[in-house]
Amino acid sequence: MATFMRAATQKKRRRVIETAVRLFVERGYEHVSVDEIIQTANISKGTFYHYFESKEELLAELTTAQMDIVDRWVQTSPAHVVSLEGHINRLFLDLASNYTDMPKVIRSLTAVAMSNDNVRRKHAAQLGALEAAVMKWLPDRRKAELIVTTYFGTLNVWAYQEDASLIAMLQSNLSAAWAGLRAAELPEPLDMMTNEKEGYRMKVAIIGGGLAGLTAAAYLSEQPSVEGVLYERSPQLGGRAFTYEKAGFTLNYGAHAVYGIDRHELSNLESELGLSFGSKQVDKRKVFYAKNEKLTPAPLDAMNLMKTDLLPSSQKVRFVAEIAAIIANIHNMKNYRTLGDYLAESDSGEDLKELWEHLVCSNFFIAPSDARNVPGPVIGEYYHNLFLSSRPVNYVLGSWAVITNQLKGKIESSGRWGIKLQEAVEEIRYENRKYQLRSKNGEDEFDRIVFAMPVQQVVKLLRGTPWEPFLADYEGATPTEVMVYDIGLSEVVARPFSYISDMNRKLFISDVSATDHTVVPEGGQLLQGIAYLSDQFESDEQRKQYLDGKTAQMEEMFDTHYPGWREKVAVKRVSKKAMVSSVKNVVSNRLLPVRMEHVPFYFCGDGCEGKGELAERAFSSARAAAKQLIAEARKEELQLAR
Repeated sequence: MATFMRAATQKKRRRVIETAVRLFVERGYEHVSVDEIIQTANISKGTFYHYFESKEELLAELTTAQMDIVDRWVQTSPAHVVSLEGHINRLFLDLASNYTDMPKVIRSLTAVAMSNDNVRRKHAAQLGALEAAVMKWLPDRRKAELIVTTYFGTLNVWAYQEDASLIAMLQSNLSAAWAGLRAAELPEPLDMMTNEKEGYRMKVAIIGGGLAGLTAAAYLSEQPSVEGVLYERSPQLGGRAFTYEKAGFTLNYGAHAVYGIDRHELSNLESELGLSFGSKQVDKRKVFYAKNEKLTPAPLDAMNLMKTDLLPSSQKVRFVAEIAAIIANIHNMKNYRTLGDYLAESDSGEDLKELWEHLVCSNFFIAPSDARNVPGPVIGEYYHNLFLSSRPVNYVLGSWAVITNQLKGKIESSGRWGIKLQEAVEEIRYENRKYQLRSKNGEDEFDRIVFAMPVQQVVKLLRGTPWEPFLADYEGATPTEVMVYDIGLSEVVARPFSYISDMNRKLFISDVSATDHTVVPEGGQLLQGIAYLSDQFESDEQRKQYLDGKTAQMEEMFDTHYPGWREKVAVKRVSKKAMVSSVKNVVSNRLLPVRMEHVPFYFCGDGCEGKGELAERAFSSARAAAKQLIAEARKEELQLAR
C-alpha cells in the first residue's frame, strides 16, 4: 500500500507542476496565482503547500524536469555516437525543444532566479550538472563551460526576441562555438580549392577503408573537382581501428590510445576536417613498472622519476640530461643507425640502457630484440615530439568509432564519393589513359589510385603488372604483431593503477576504463593485456608453445594484480597474433613513400613514411597523399581552363 501511495503522490505532484506550467505559458507567470493553480489542478491548499513552499518553487521545477533528459543522454552508448559535436549538440537541442513555446516563462525564470535563493540554487545545480555531463565526453572544463554558456546565453537572448526560432538560433550559436574551439591555437587550415563551378573532375579510387583510406577520402571529398570511390574488402570500415560492442562493452581491434595528442596529426585533422572528439589523459601517477617482482612508479615526470626504483640516483641525473638533449634535438641517438648501436657505445649504466630499451618496446609495441633494431633517427624524432607534449598519453573517448564515423559521414555527405564495402579490388591495369579496376561486381575506370592498405597486400595486387619490380624492396616487410587479451568485468575488481608494465616478461595491462568510462556499462571494468611478440621461430609448434606461454603469463599477471577477475568476466577476447602496424619500423624493413619514382600511384597507411608511429603515421601519410592529389587536380583544372 505504501508503494502505491508513493506512486500516487508522485503522480499528483506532477499534475500540479504540469498545470502550473501550462498556466504560466498561457497567461504569464506574474499573472497566475497559487489559488488559480489549486483550483485548476483540483487540489486543496493544504495539499499544494505540502508539495511546494511557494509559486517560485513551481517555476524552479522547470529546471528539475530537464535533468531527466541529461541523465538519459549521459547513458548513451559510444557505439551510437557518430560525432562528439553532434552528440553534445543533440543534448542542448533536446533541452531547448521543451522551451520553444514559453519565452515569457524563461524571462520570469531568469528574473526570479536573481531574487529567490531556492530557484537560484536549482538553476546553479542544473548548470553544474550540465557541465559535469558534457565533461564526461569533453573532459576540458573551459570547453565544457563555453558550450553550456552558449546554451544558456542563447536561451536568455531568445526569450526577449519576438517571433525568433530558439532551435535555429541555438544551432547557429553552437556551430559558431564549435568553430571557435576548433580554430583556437591550431595550425593554418589546409589550402583547399573553393571553385564550385562544374567542369573538370578527377576520379580517384582509394583501396582500403582503414584510418588512412578514410582520412584521404575525407580530405578529397571536400574538393569539388575530385570524385571517387572507396573500396573496402571487409564488411566494415576502420580496418584495425574497428570498434564493436558486446554485452555493453566497447572493444577495439586497435587500441584507441593516442601519444602526444596535443602535437598529434589528429590535431590537424580536427581543425581541417571539422572533426570533434573528446579525450582524457592517463593519470601519470598511476603508471607503474614491475621489475623482479617489485612495483615502482614509471619515470614519466619529475615526481615519478624521483620515486622510481628503476634507476640509481646517478642514472636519474643522466636520464634527465638525455631527455633534455632529445627535447633540444641534439641527442647523439639520432646519429646512430640503431638503438642497439647507440647503447653499445653509450657509457650509461645497464639500468638506464634497459629503460631505453623498454621505452621503445612500449611505444613501438615490439620485442626487445626488435627494439634494438629501431633506427636511431626514428627514436630521436619520436621522443623529441613526445617529450615536448603536455599530454603524453590520451584515450579518444568513445573509441575510434567516434572518428571513423565522422570521416565516413563527411565522405558520404559530399555527394561525389561512393563507399563499396565487401568489395575487394582484384586487378588493376592501364588502358586508354585510365586505370581499370576490376572487382567482383564489375569494372570501373579512374584517373588516380591511392593504396591505403598494408604494403604486403599492395605487392600481391600489383604482381604481374609493370609496377611490380619497383616494389621488390618492400615485399619482405614484416609487421608488428602482439598478443591482445581483453577482459570485460561486470564490476571493478581492483584499480591499483591505470597501467602496469612487466619489464621481465615484456607484457603490460591497461585499465582502459579508468581513463575512458564510455567503453564499459555502469560499474564495469575493461582491462587490456598486451604481450610484445618475437617472430623468430623454427617451426609452427615452437611458435604455438611460445604463444601459449605468453597467454599463461598474461593470466598470471591478471591473477596477481586483479584478484577475483575470473569470477567477474562478462566478455573475454584473446587475439594471439594481432597486427599493430603493417610494417615494423626496424632497419631491416623499409617504409613505403607516399610517392615512388616511376610508379604512378599514391600510398598511405601505417606502413608508409609519415609523422609519428602507429595510427599517427596512417593519418599523416593519408593527409600528405590527399594534399598532393589536390595540388594535381588544381593544376590539371587550370591547364584545361586555358
